[in-house]
Amino acid sequence: MLVRGVVQGVGFRPFVFRLAHETELAGFIGNNTDGVTIEIEGAEPRLREFLSRLRSDAPPMARIDSVTIEEQIPTGESEFRIISSQVLGQVSTGIPADAATCSDCLRELLDPGDRRYRYPFINCTNCGPRFTITRRIPYDRPQTSMAVFPMCSQCQAEYDDPLNRRFHAQPNACWVCGPKVWLADAAGNEIAADDPITKCIDRLMAGEIVAIKGIGGFHLAVDATNERAVMRLRQRKHRYGKPLAVMVRDIGVAREICELMSKEEALMLTPARSIVLARARESNGIAPSVAPGIPWLGAYLPYAPLQHLLFADFRVRALVMTSANLSEEPIAIDNDEARERLKDIADAFLLHNREILQRCDDSVQAVVDGAPQIIRRARGFVPLAVDLPMEAPPLLAVGGHLKSVFALARGQYVHQSQHLGDLENLTGLEFFEHSLDHLMRTFEIQPQTVVHDLHPGYLSTSWAKKWAGARGLPLIGVQHHHAHIAGCMAEHRIDGPVIGLSLDGTGYGTDGRIWGGEVLIARLDSFERFAHLDYVPMPGGDAAVREPWRMALAHLHAAGFEAASPGMLKLVGATEKEARLLMRMMERGVNAPLTSSLGRLFDAVAAVVLNQRVVDYEAQAAIELEGVAVDEPDDGGGYEVPLHAGDWQKREPLVMKVAPLWEELLRDLKGGMSSARIGARFHAGMANAFVRASEAARSATSIGAVAMSGGVMHNRRLARLMRAKLEAQGFRVYQHRRVSPGDGGLSYGQAASAAAMLAKASSEPVDSSQ
Repeated sequence: MLVRGVVQGVGFRPFVFRLAHETELAGFIGNNTDGVTIEIEGAEPRLREFLSRLRSDAPPMARIDSVTIEEQIPTGESEFRIISSQVLGQVSTGIPADAATCSDCLRELLDPGDRRYRYPFINCTNCGPRFTITRRIPYDRPQTSMAVFPMCSQCQAEYDDPLNRRFHAQPNACWVCGPKVWLADAAGNEIAADDPITKCIDRLMAGEIVAIKGIGGFHLAVDATNERAVMRLRQRKHRYGKPLAVMVRDIGVAREICELMSKEEALMLTPARSIVLARARESNGIAPSVAPGIPWLGAYLPYAPLQHLLFADFRVRALVMTSANLSEEPIAIDNDEARERLKDIADAFLLHNREILQRCDDSVQAVVDGAPQIIRRARGFVPLAVDLPMEAPPLLAVGGHLKSVFALARGQYVHQSQHLGDLENLTGLEFFEHSLDHLMRTFEIQPQTVVHDLHPGYLSTSWAKKWAGARGLPLIGVQHHHAHIAGCMAEHRIDGPVIGLSLDGTGYGTDGRIWGGEVLIARLDSFERFAHLDYVPMPGGDAAVREPWRMALAHLHAAGFEAASPGMLKLVGATEKEARLLMRMMERGVNAPLTSSLGRLFDAVAAVVLNQRVVDYEAQAAIELEGVAVDEPDDGGGYEVPLHAGDWQKREPLVMKVAPLWEELLRDLKGGMSSARIGARFHAGMANAFVRASEAARSATSIGAVAMSGGVMHNRRLARLMRAKLEAQGFRVYQHRRVSPGDGGLSYGQAASAAAMLAKASSEPVDSSQ
């Protein structure tokens, strides 16, 4: 039989070995590029038991996608054995994702009587690094960065024993034969220390910034309770407002600093050990500048032995552990690279000599509308495949511009890359190309088609055209908001049609304008635009994203207010000179593209309600507007956003008019209504508007299913309100669960849409008369 899925490097072969012995069956098991091959023979009742337990008792890190059984004539095997790996045929198995230290290894790590006591690289088949140390399939030690560490006799004996927890654990090592850790100063010189980890803690507790080499890259660490240390980190990293993640000792400390729901606790405790966004408690002891301006904290638990050793010291309760880079650069992974890139940030370096082969940031999740939602898909998830509802030829989908993630598809599986950051510089592009080369080699996928966004200014689009052109490959362009909806549909294995609510900050529309508040009628392979938010100018283009006051002024002007009046200038925080300049830009249509973006409308409202003139990171204004309303009840009272009827028979979209919203909002502001209540009314108004638009779409098309996607769907309040209101009107509602609704999931939607287009084209009859 052939078992496909994540069945290599997860203890699957020793599990099958033990299972065969328990069921008194003979045969063999071996790895190959397809998965694992099992040949088994014995009494029929025992065979049935074996097949049943193969799925029900599989190791926790294993994922069985399929079991293909072929009956053969018994060969008279007398025992069960594990055979060597075979490299033949097309790769269809998966490298496992990196997994947090298991309870068995953690117990040994802290046991003074164990030979691996305080060994920073302890692991077994149930935990440890996988993707980040692997060059290619099959997942065997020679294909990993552990190849340079020959095992000592004791480790080799464990590795060779099918009944041992470390049987064929490729990173297996100990103090005698494995990687080492040491502490270095800011110049990279080793600091003499009997225990470099304790010495590192001394420096952290003294307020220093230490760059710590981890599983998928370096972290910059400081004491999360030390305000001066956190501010020093922000200044040196040039990360002035964006929240910082906090690693805490254990789930007990997590409960002390956050108001954890049970589902958030469960997320924190999965083998992925994602950063989980949860409501912060007041007076929780965490420095105020860790997450300024918002009520949430990104908290996570130690997932590597070295991190557990840091927190084994009673002095350490919580550490800021943020990606070791300057803002928007890829995370550092190499010792020399880290010393060079971080020399002006870190006071010291905690280094080791196990090479990180693949950069991989920490994943980020949140519980949104009662279910886990992926915000950043990286360590712990990559390179696990996400399935498709159809067969795809080999193709590459390059994603978007921000939160870059590409995807390789073949058959019924899509392999998304780790989070790559923003494609705005050469360093980011090099990371993109390196990761693509690695996954192409790992899964032996040679794309036959390249899929890209329609935006002509995206680096990913120009790169895709150049890369495909050099290889003579066809291109498929997929509209940004259609890709978002296609991704949600593919996750739920539906072809459509659906009503797609695609809500985000920026996406290039088929009319050359910037979309982002869209109601689509969508299938996987096509879409039509049913309704959208009213267009307003984006004065300054991308500058309007960084400076929300520009969008506020544009919206007020479009709503009929005298935007350059003293009262309006004070409201948006602009000078008369700035306002006059923007008015001329909008009137002349110079560098003021029209947008229907809901994300930009959030920015405009935040600029007026929260005096948010400029932002330090993407979506900051929208996040803070959501945050200010976090304790307000969901009791209706939304601002009015009327539908202006189009002609669907002529395919003229309906328009959602936002001018009345501004009239009510300014009246509330003038009347002294709290910013929290105004924020709540704005969210309710947006939810009501898109529900009404969905009802209009259902009336016109008889479609009763709604798929919600786009970066705005990270907004807990809006997602909850929209889903509840839609279901109250009888709609079936679909939301993302396995990929991000934001641009991190875009490439998956591109791949799904392109696969559907290609399948449709191949099935269409050919007219021989043409």
